[in-house]
Amino acid sequence: MFLVNRLQTLYYIFFLPNIVTDPSMIWLILLAAACSHFNIWLLGNWFRQEGLPEGYLGTFRLFGRKALWLLSLIGLPVLLIKCALMMLGYVEIVHYILFPSLTPKLFVVLLLFACLYLARLGMEQTLRFSVIAFIGTFWIIVFYIPFILPPKADYYHLLPLIPDRVVPYSWQMFLMLWTAFAGPEYLLALPKKAMDDRRFKRYLRIGNVLSAIEYVFFIGIALLFYGPEYLQKLDFPVVQLIRYIQLPIAERLEMFIIPAYALSVIYVVAVFLLYATGALQIVTGTSHRWSKRNLGVTFVLLLSTTLAIQHWGWANETGKVRWIEWHNWLDASTYAALPLLLLIAKLRIQKRGARHATHKPTN
Repeated sequence: MFLVNRLQTLYYIFFLPNIVTDPSMIWLILLAAACSHFNIWLLGNWFRQEGLPEGYLGTFRLFGRKALWLLSLIGLPVLLIKCALMMLGYVEIVHYILFPSLTPKLFVVLLLFACLYLARLGMEQTLRFSVIAFIGTFWIIVFYIPFILPPKADYYHLLPLIPDRVVPYSWQMFLMLWTAFAGPEYLLALPKKAMDDRRFKRYLRIGNVLSAIEYVFFIGIALLFYGPEYLQKLDFPVVQLIRYIQLPIAERLEMFIIPAYALSVIYVVAVFLLYATGALQIVTGTSHRWSKRNLGVTFVLLLSTTLAIQHWGWANETGKVRWIEWHNWLDASTYAALPLLLLIAKLRIQKRGARHATHKPTN
């Protein structure tokens, strides 16, 4: 549950409010959440069925050794680039809000070493860190509750909730919101024993619902406080709202709230770092043994990828937008395609079982 929620909300929670600037688009969030619920239902049924192979990346073994090698070869750079973009998005917020005079490369290196430290503990301990990552960030919602209450809230900014016309580029907006719910498909790379629980599917659904609640909540308060027109001109409106929070016992809450999100960044990147290590071992033919040396090689690859994108791709606004668009299309494609592959694999298993049953000798 915590893993699904952090995978979905980690990157998009900061950027959606200045994209979803029309109140009627809240319905698109709910539609995307419902479609994601269907995908999670497919994933839950897949993990619950019998006959799945055990072990790391066991699900993909059904497609054969060559297909597994090809998927790992494609997935390795995808994971590296995805981790790099998530960290650069967070580092940009830290640099823009907290420490504008320091070089962003310093924060990138510090975050990566924290991810490496967590990943060295192994997959089991890293997955358990999801509880800390969730609890360490979900409490931040409490500070935003006053923004939905008068006198700061202007409820007319939420009108019209029901559009009187077709919103331009609504399909592109739905694609963006669909990518905001992507992430549960990466559970396919976990061992089957990690999913062997009767309540597993229920927990996935709860995590998806929590993500939808967070999106609607933060987008709603951004609309209430700024209004649709002014909201389009802001960068990181959710983060900017922190500066308006006034407490008698503390000032500059952004100094505490923004670093708290580093827990989620470190957690998700550490999980993907272990995934990338597994993909590297399969590509190089060393999948029969796991070692911290392979993890170190993957860490160097991730560090090099992140610094290269930051230097050449993140240097101007045009390059940044292109990388973000590529990331969005990637997430949308994987979240839509992998359940389809599961259906094909399930039909293949059923066909194989029917063939064995037909040719079973009788006494």
